[in-house]
Amino acid sequence: MLRNYVKIALRNLWRNQLYTGLNVGGLAIGLAACLLMALYVAHEFSYDGFHANADRIVRVTSLMTTPESPLVLASSPVPLATTLKQNYPEVETAVRLTPFEGIVRHGEKLLKEPDVYFADRDIVTVFSYPFLAGNPATALASPNSVVLTERLAKKYFGKTDVLGQTIEFDKRLYQVTGIMADAPSNTDLPVSALLGREFKGVRSWVDDDFPCYTYVLFRQQPNLADFSRKLAQIADKYANPELKKMGAEGYSLRFPVELLKDVHYSEGKMVDTPKGNKQYGYLFAFLAVFVLVIALLNYINLLTAKATERAREVGVRKANGAQRGQLIRQFLLESWLLSGLAVGVAVFLGLAAVPFFNELLSMRLQIAAPDAVALLFVTWGLITLAGGLYPAFVLSNYRPVEALKGSGPAFRLGTYGKGAWLRKSVIVFQFVLAVGMIAGVLVIRQQMNFLQNHDLGFTKERILIVYLPDDSTARAGAVALANSLKSRTEIDRVTLGSGMQVGGLLPMASTNIASNGRKREIMTNYLFVDDQFLPLLNIRLKDGRNLSSQSKADLNGGFIVNEAFVKMAGWKQGVGQTISGFDHKGKVIGVVKNFHYRSLHNLVEPLVIVYNTFPASSLMMNMQPEHLAVVKAIWQRHYPAHPFDYKFLDESVEAQYAKDRLMTTVFNGFAALTVLVSCLGLFGLVTFTTGQRTKEIGIRKILGASVVNVVLLLSKDFLKLVFIAIFIAAPVAWYALDRWLQDFAYRVGLEGWSFAWAGGLAVLIALLTVSYQSVKAALMNPVNSLKEP
Repeated sequence: MLRNYVKIALRNLWRNQLYTGLNVGGLAIGLAACLLMALYVAHEFSYDGFHANADRIVRVTSLMTTPESPLVLASSPVPLATTLKQNYPEVETAVRLTPFEGIVRHGEKLLKEPDVYFADRDIVTVFSYPFLAGNPATALASPNSVVLTERLAKKYFGKTDVLGQTIEFDKRLYQVTGIMADAPSNTDLPVSALLGREFKGVRSWVDDDFPCYTYVLFRQQPNLADFSRKLAQIADKYANPELKKMGAEGYSLRFPVELLKDVHYSEGKMVDTPKGNKQYGYLFAFLAVFVLVIALLNYINLLTAKATERAREVGVRKANGAQRGQLIRQFLLESWLLSGLAVGVAVFLGLAAVPFFNELLSMRLQIAAPDAVALLFVTWGLITLAGGLYPAFVLSNYRPVEALKGSGPAFRLGTYGKGAWLRKSVIVFQFVLAVGMIAGVLVIRQQMNFLQNHDLGFTKERILIVYLPDDSTARAGAVALANSLKSRTEIDRVTLGSGMQVGGLLPMASTNIASNGRKREIMTNYLFVDDQFLPLLNIRLKDGRNLSSQSKADLNGGFIVNEAFVKMAGWKQGVGQTISGFDHKGKVIGVVKNFHYRSLHNLVEPLVIVYNTFPASSLMMNMQPEHLAVVKAIWQRHYPAHPFDYKFLDESVEAQYAKDRLMTTVFNGFAALTVLVSCLGLFGLVTFTTGQRTKEIGIRKILGASVVNVVLLLSKDFLKLVFIAIFIAAPVAWYALDRWLQDFAYRVGLEGWSFAWAGGLAVLIALLTVSYQSVKAALMNPVNSLKEP
């Protein structure tokens, strides 16, 4: 019996190849897109969930309240972890991670390696780092021990069997005591090496610049509210008295906490690891659901539309003795085969797309992951029921006489009955999403173009930044390096100082000013430069003059501020105002126009520029990229023991928007898929409708209707639906895009033409989709049309 069911099902699928192709193609594309987005969303919302104790780990951060504005730091004081371990029984252990910023060297390899940390020996108790070699309990017992990831071991040694060998970190030899697996891509701490370190001795609570990340492992599920109160007591007992003793009036310290699973989305903290954006996760979760819903609606839409044709088949089979149970099993089997074919094609498409998706997003998503496989099987079952229940239980219940006469509920679900309204509603819903997505693509593209072409207030092209070694002895030779570079004709202007820290953290300090007759102490960003900084970057002066290396007053008492500083200070005129900060005391000699030293996501903040080139952290120069080898050769003469670490300024500026561009690319891709799936649904419904009206078209042509008349007749009903969708989509898309643009301090305005273009494109796409079948039906010979059953 089963063999007979399968044979009939395959025969029906083969006989209706167009509908089978449309159903399988549309459903497979929707499933593949949904699967990829679901994998991405699962990845985004599972950060650090792979740690066995993830639900018992919290990070302690720092909040410094100041007279002007609070400072929020991801790091915390060194003594905090020790105090928590010794005095709080609910704490199983607390560990510190301090970023390593030196040079890694082994043999001829000399590199600056990211994601290396000094760590307490208990780090492996808190985090679940899988060890491939070595004993986790003792791997970091010695201050001269290092645990490498598999990737780093292969990079420097060419193999992973390196226990006992030595490698140099910042001119100090460390013995390899462990090899651990590479961290997964969904971690906020992508550690590549852990260096043993003893955090001994009495350390200041406020004098160490808060150098470490502090993670606490609790014995059981933590009560964050209760723990926060205890941390406030610690701050009041140890840290705040130190601040008072230092004379920091109006300053106080607190230690906020956050669960490990929330750390990746905890934005706005200084000295933090790169963070994610939860809104993108929600966006793609929304897209995943609606792409799947569109595909399912298309699938069900076409199946119910074809139900009319199956009604006579049911009548014949029941007249010949078929039982209702047999018909139910038959229709469910057909739905199971059709949806199974779609799932198979979706898996193939997903496997083909995953490598590209992983490369684009720097992830390691897998279609074969258990959750993905389970999702596919559950979806397969749901699609089988969604597509098979109607014909299985409704059609199988028809009385043979009704079915053979062409009457009954099956035919009322045809083109002109209630079923037609249901299918039209589906088309409207699909094109609401399609129009919204097209409008989104246009507005997002505008915003990205605005970010790339907006006047930043400085020149970014052909500016090379060379980062100096984090070593006071090495930095003492920066002037000699700068002089060697200045002597080359290939290089135009060289400036020493802290450089343009685009996308990075600028030094901050208290700045004392007088405003409206009273003294004020405000926290501001600082840049340390020489007299070549402004002309090199073409930063424009609004008032006053540039710093001069020939003026002794400028070296320790000359200040340049930006317009934002003048506005915050409440000055009518900046030049000549008394000011002090960062060991400088003097007057404002110049005011520069605001320039965007941070991304356009942020407003331009108050900035102070002072003359200070020692110790310089970087130097910048104007040069053509093809002369990079000249700079590198000069570098190697001056710093043979340090890697040549450089970046072009325009690359740094563009890097600030890498995530925005990435999400734009993914959004554009899924917008195209949404439009494609919507068009497939519309095409299928048009095909069905023209088939239902074949005789009508033949009669109209015999009575004198032209091809244009027939095409307009068949097209206008569907175009009405698209116009309804545009009317609904426009305000919804306007609201959603306005919310998205609020994430940018500088942004384009929403304009009606974007939505007009989106509507026009939707109409054009729908017209092209409808026209093929409409023209085909209109060109059919009327005689043949009238012969159609």
